[in-house]
Amino acid sequence: LIENGINIYADCGGQGVCGKCKVKVISGEFTTEESYLISSEEKKNNIVLACETFPKTDIIIELIKELQVGYIQTIKENVSLCLQSEQEKLEFLLKKQNLDLNPIIKFINLKLQKPTLEKPISDFENLLSCLSDKLKESRIFLNNFEILQNLSIQIRDYNWKCGVLVGEDITENFDTKSTRQNNYEILQVLPYKENKEFYGIALDIGTTTVSASLINLNDFETIITKSAFNQQIVYGEDVITRIIYSEKEDGLRNLNQKIINTINQIIDSICFEKGILFKDIHTAVVAGNTTMIHILFNIAPKYIRIEPYIPTITFLPSLNAKQVGFNINPYGKIYSLPLVSSYIGGDIVSGIIATGIDLTSDISVLLDLGTNGEIVLGNNDFLVSAACSCGPAFEGVGITSGMRATIGAIEDIEFKDGEINYKVIGNTKPVGICGSGLIDIPAELFKARIIDRSGKFIRDNKLYSKYIRENENGEFEFVIVKKEFTANNKDIVITESDIQNILRSKGAIFHGLHTLVKYLNLNFEDIKKVNIAGGFGCFLDINKAKILGLLPDIDEKKFVIAGNTSLTGAKMFLVSKKARKRAYEVARKMTYIDLSSLPMYMNEYTSSLFIPHTDFSLFPNISKML
Repeated sequence: LIENGINIYADCGGQGVCGKCKVKVISGEFTTEESYLISSEEKKNNIVLACETFPKTDIIIELIKELQVGYIQTIKENVSLCLQSEQEKLEFLLKKQNLDLNPIIKFINLKLQKPTLEKPISDFENLLSCLSDKLKESRIFLNNFEILQNLSIQIRDYNWKCGVLVGEDITENFDTKSTRQNNYEILQVLPYKENKEFYGIALDIGTTTVSASLINLNDFETIITKSAFNQQIVYGEDVITRIIYSEKEDGLRNLNQKIINTINQIIDSICFEKGILFKDIHTAVVAGNTTMIHILFNIAPKYIRIEPYIPTITFLPSLNAKQVGFNINPYGKIYSLPLVSSYIGGDIVSGIIATGIDLTSDISVLLDLGTNGEIVLGNNDFLVSAACSCGPAFEGVGITSGMRATIGAIEDIEFKDGEINYKVIGNTKPVGICGSGLIDIPAELFKARIIDRSGKFIRDNKLYSKYIRENENGEFEFVIVKKEFTANNKDIVITESDIQNILRSKGAIFHGLHTLVKYLNLNFEDIKKVNIAGGFGCFLDINKAKILGLLPDIDEKKFVIAGNTSLTGAKMFLVSKKARKRAYEVARKMTYIDLSSLPMYMNEYTSSLFIPHTDFSLFPNISKML
C-alpha cells in the first residue's frame, strides 16, 4: 500500500501493535495473523491489519475512511481563534524585539553600464560592480557556473537592465571568530522588474504535523498558512521508530520521499489557492527536530538514537531547491535553522527566537507539547534544554477520537449537572477531539468524579454513569458525543487506554520540567513566564491543565499560549538578519540534559502518572480546590 502511495496510519511502524492499519478485504485469497485488535464483528466482515496480512492471489481491498491519514484529504487552512492573526503576530514580535527587515533572499534591480572600446569591462565584472554598489560592504560570490553560460545573451536581451536574485551565505554565522559579514551568493539573473512577485516559504517540520506559511518578501505579509499530517507517519509515530526504519534497505529514501511529498502537497495547495507560480517562490526556511531535518536532507540519522547520541551535523549550509526536491524556483535556496543536539532541533531554537526567552533576565520556560516534548528553561544568561518524548497524543494521534486542531475539533469541554457542554472549532458539528480538548476531558472527568486519580472509570457515578459503556474490545469508554450529533456519524468517545495515553504524555512533560527545575536548584515560583507551544489552535484552559497535572501550580498570569512557535520563529529567520544571527547564538548557548541519565528523573516518573500527582505538595492550590 505504502509503495503505491496509499497512506494509512501505522503508528507502530508495522509491528502489529497499534491496530491503526485496518483494511477490509473484498475478494481474493490471503493469510493474516490473529490479533486482539480485530474484534469478532470486524473479523466476520473480513477486516484485517494490513501489516499482518499477506496476499496469496490478487486481492481487492477497501480502505476504512476514518483510518486513512488526514493528509490524503484536502489540506485545510489552519483555523486560528487567536486574538492576533499570523501577520499581526509577526509584526508585533519584529517590533517588540527590535528586529530589522532584511530577508534571507533579495531581488535587486540593476542598470548595467554599456561597455565600450574605451571601457571593455567583462559582462560578469559589470554585473558584479553594479551589484556591489547596491550591496555595500558585502562579499558577493558565484557558485553556479550555469549562470555565466548565458549571461552575455541575457543582459543584452534585457537591454542592460536586469534583476539579480542573491541569497545570504549563512555559514558566516557558523564560527564566532569569523570576521566575514554580509556574504551573498548570486543565484539567478532575471528580467528587470519593479514590482516582482517575490515569495518565501517558512516551514515547521514536525514528527506528526507539517505547517507552512507563504510570505510576500516585498512587504513581509503572511499570505496564508496551511498544514498537513507528515506522511512519514505510515512508518511510525515517533522519531525512534523512523530512525529504525531508516536503517532498512531504501528506508531513508522512503522517509525522505514522504516528507518531500508532504511539503510539496502543501506548496501545491498554497499556489493553487492563491494563484502563485512556483517560480516566484525563491526560498524556503525549515525548522524541525534533528531527526526530521536529517531525513529531509537525506542524511542518515542512525547514530541519533545510539549512545552517546550524536547527530551528523547541527549547522547546515543552504542547499538548492532543485537538489532538495521542493516545488519552488529550482534556483532558490533552502535554509535550515541550526540544531542543538540529537533531541533538540531547529524547531526549539526557532521557538526561543519567537518567545524572546534569550532576551530577558527573567527565568522563563518554553514547553513544546508536540510529539517529542521538548523543554527549555533559562534567560539571557543560560538556556538548558531537555526532551521527554511525550508521544503525539496532544496532536490527536493514538487517541480513539483524536484529531488535529482544525474545523470540527472539540477544543473546550465542561461537565455540569449531568450534562456535557463543548465548543467546536469552526462552530460546526464535531468530528473528534484536538489537543486542548484532550487535556480538558480527563480534568473534567476527574472533577466530576467520573474517573479516579489513576484514570480509571468510576462506573457507579450517579450523574454520568449512562455515558460509560463497554466497547467491543472489552474496554470501558465514555461517550462524549453520540453519532447522531457528529459530522461523520461516529460516536466521539474517550477510552481508559486513551486516558492512560494522555496521562503518560502529561506525566512526561510535567516531570521533565520538574526535574530540570530541581537540577538547576530552582523552584517553580522562580519561573516568571511559561510559553506553551503546540498544536492547540489558540485555546488551552490553563486551570484544567493544572488540575490534570500537566502544568505547574503557579500563578495563571505567568502562562502564555504561544501557538506554533517553530513556524513563527522560521518566519522571523526568513525576514530578519538579526533573528538569524540570534538563532546561531541561541544554538551555541543552549545546553542539553539527557533526563534518562538522571536518577531523580527515572525514580520519580511514575508519581506523575496520577491526577494531578502523588505528591500533592507540588499542587497546593489545586489540592485545595479539589
